[in-house]
Order: sequence, then structure tokens, then C-alpha cells
Amino acid sequence: MSVNQALIGSNPSLRALSSETLDNLSAKAIVRRLAHGELWVSRTERASGIAIIVEGGLRSTTFTAEGKEYVFSIMKKGDIWGLVSTIDGVHNANDVYAHGDTTILTIDRRTTLVCMEAHADFSRCLMEILCHRLRMANKVLEDRALQPIDVRLARLLLSLRGNAGSGAHPDEVHITQEMLAKMLGCTRPTVNRKLQELELDRVIESSYGYIHIRDLGRIMKLSGQSDYFYF
Repeated sequence: MSVNQALIGSNPSLRALSSETLDNLSAKAIVRRLAHGELWVSRTERASGIAIIVEGGLRSTTFTAEGKEYVFSIMKKGDIWGLVSTIDGVHNANDVYAHGDTTILTIDRRTTLVCMEAHADFSRCLMEILCHRLRMANKVLEDRALQPIDVRLARLLLSLRGNAGSGAHPDEVHITQEMLAKMLGCTRPTVNRKLQELELDRVIESSYGYIHIRDLGRIMKLSGQSDYFYF
């Protein structure tokens, strides 16, 4: 088995693929490496294909009419980026940057579409991923309208656990307060105040760009449900 086959086959969302499907996908797959903060694709571009995140992450951002940045999501190791734009051929919805030093395995649009038509197992995997993404997007919108900041912060921290790569502790979150504020749609002072409250209660410990969850049970309780993830 080639390195590309191993990388694709070990992905949690693609483990059910047949050896034939893996062969066809891996034959055209290319490994790309991005430095932290490097632009991967802008909203003015069409996706050249899908990207399987091997290490690091991809941060999707957009801007309001007033120029305020909103971070829509941070995709982590194992996630697959670019499905919508690859399938429909429309411009990407957001600007996408590397979050941490990032390695991705890219598969061009033509190969992706041909494999979707030729291999039902691949199409089924992608449909399941898209259904999950839609469900999560609905939950984010619902939370923005109905849930207090304490609950949304707890759920976001649970979603971001272990986002620093394979060498990170599973209860570490590598992110700045400014970035958390952009993801939550609130101000940085609000995030700072809420994190200080959690730190005083010994639920977390934090420093610049780093949060360690000391009491996972408390965070899960604050989130309202232990299996809740935004992405």
C-alpha cells in the first residue's frame, strides 16, 4: 500500500472505501504543506479539489459588510475540506488559511467527480460528511440565537480539543482569545472575562494562544451535552 493510500484509508470518514476506490483516489493525490497563517484558497477562487487534513488545520473566515472578521470554522486533522465548491464548481464561500503548520493531501476536482460517479462507496462517504456539516451548521445558528455565551464557549472548547496536531495533549486548545471571540461573534473582553471565571474555578488554565482543559467533566456539563461538537 502506498503512502497516499494509507493516508486516505486511515481517515475516519473514508475507512469504508474499497481498495479499488483507494487506488483511483491515491493515484492523483498530492501532498501539500502550508505554514501557519498561509492562505490556502480565497473566496474569489473555485476549489481545485478536496483537501484531506493530515496534520494541523484549515481556518475558514468571512467578513461582514462593516469589515468585521468572523471565523466560521477551524477544520482539524481528519477533516475533508472543499466538498461543496468541488462538487458544484461555484466560488469558495470563505477565505481559508492554515491553522498551525499544516499538511494536506489534495485530490483534484476532476478525479473527485469521476470517482464519485464510478464508486458508490465514495459518493456515500461524501454525502454523509455533507449531512454532518449541515447538521452542525444548523446547531451553530441555533446556539447563536438561543444559548448564552457560557454554553457556546464550552461547546467551542470541546470542538477544538486537540487542534494542535498529533503531538498535542487531547485536552489542549491552541487558539488566541481574539480568535475565540471571532468564532463566537462577541468581543475579546467578553471572552477574557469568561476564561478568567473558568480559570478561577480550576476548570481550565490558560496563557497566550493556549488553553488546557483541566476538568473535562465540568466543561461537558457546562456545554449541556457531552457529545456536542460544532465541527
